[in-house]
Amino acid sequence: MERWIIDPQAISPGTSMPSGLFKRENDHWVFSGPTPPSFQGYDKDQTKLLVDYILQLTAEEQRRVGAAMGHAAAAGGSSSSGAKPVGNAGRGMPE
Repeated sequence: MERWIIDPQAISPGTSMPSGLFKRENDHWVFSGPTPPSFQGYDKDQTKLLVDYILQLTAEEQRRVGAAMGHAAAAGGSSSSGAKPVGNAGRGMPE
């Protein structure tokens, strides 16, 4: 999943997910856009933070995010953990 976030075109050519969201800086992947002050001094890959966040979203959080993005049916249903895989998570996508 982390490799997909870094270079989605390499994993799924033609995907609408943009490339270039992260860049290498001081031997770590960091978000290319503005970051909150709390990210200052974080010396690990920010891609790992995003993957951890995505995998911990509850079904309700997924619905809220989907609604904010205009996706009315986001995260319909539930799984035994209370969270449903986001995107290709859990569908054999490499990390």
